[in-house]
Amino acid sequence: MVFALEQIRAQFPHTQNQIYLNHAAISPLSSGVLAASQDYLLGRHTTLIENYHVLVQELEALRAKLGSLVGVKSTSIALTQNTSSGLNIVAQDLKWQAGDRILLNTLEFPSNIYPFLNLEQQGVIIDWAEPEDYYLSLEAIAAKITPRTRLLSISYVQFLTGQRIDLKALGALCQQHDILFCVDAIQGLGASQMNLQDAQIDFLACGGHKWMMALQGLGFVAISDRLLAQLTPSQTGWLSVLDSWELLDYQLNLRPDAARYELGTPNGIGIRALTAALNCFEQASWSAIESQILSLSGFLIQSLQRLGLTVITPVAAAERLGIVTCLHPQADAIQAQLAAEQIFCSAREGKYLRFSPHWYNTQTELEQMLQILEPLL
Repeated sequence: MVFALEQIRAQFPHTQNQIYLNHAAISPLSSGVLAASQDYLLGRHTTLIENYHVLVQELEALRAKLGSLVGVKSTSIALTQNTSSGLNIVAQDLKWQAGDRILLNTLEFPSNIYPFLNLEQQGVIIDWAEPEDYYLSLEAIAAKITPRTRLLSISYVQFLTGQRIDLKALGALCQQHDILFCVDAIQGLGASQMNLQDAQIDFLACGGHKWMMALQGLGFVAISDRLLAQLTPSQTGWLSVLDSWELLDYQLNLRPDAARYELGTPNGIGIRALTAALNCFEQASWSAIESQILSLSGFLIQSLQRLGLTVITPVAAAERLGIVTCLHPQADAIQAQLAAEQIFCSAREGKYLRFSPHWYNTQTELEQMLQILEPLL
């Protein structure tokens, strides 16, 4: 299924006065998300003030949508506050033994590092796979596996380099060594869909405010049956149990599904907004969305290289999605100068200039950005 780009762009009115290429940081809201959020607030303000019964139905429908997005049943899905809170579930609720090892890599975003570093006080050992020239190979990961490696956690798309990991190959490697496979999906979901079962992923965490184009403060996790059976919740709430409306029956009979991690009052406006964001994507197929993003990122890589910049994002389409990063010693200054021209990207660590177009962006926008960028170099 193809899509009418101009019709999609009409739902993002910021395109009339700026070029936004910073979706790896935070995405703008579509008109549909804005309308859904306003409708929710208006209802709470004027009519459906006590809306819990409606909210529960919307929550169940959202779990089903998210399950379809990542290829699992809805009972494997739980809403969370963000990616970090999700990753802390697997970090805190597995029973660790001193000497257990976790495999990470040295180019990860901190959300996928600190929850596991926090386990060192329990005697857990962190091993580090080292990228070579910014590229993280399967061989570099495999070389760090030990007989005590219990879990591997990695981003689907690396926040800095834009490298997309071969999840199927990595999942097979984890299965071969009986290692739990954990994925931070925030830089990939929304630019593409995923299938956790095909990649043999045990745990996925994602926030909704980047490529999924929803509000801050709502994300989700997906937990495999085999991992859920190994988790002992370190936090519980009144909605964690089977009979949550038996308010004075204090039996801690936990729900058998992942939603035991939804501890209390849901984020109503976040649920409505994320549902609307997913509905926006339904105007196209995921293959068409991914193809559009890959076309833009491919054009960016070629164009930045022609300008003499060193691009650290892999060239091969199978190894990238929407993030394109190049090196420049004045990245901060260039980012600020582009922003002054209403062109928005990111600068990281003083030397990385990162562009991240989404499916509604156009090559014409990229060409306009490049015309302004060239003299700044």
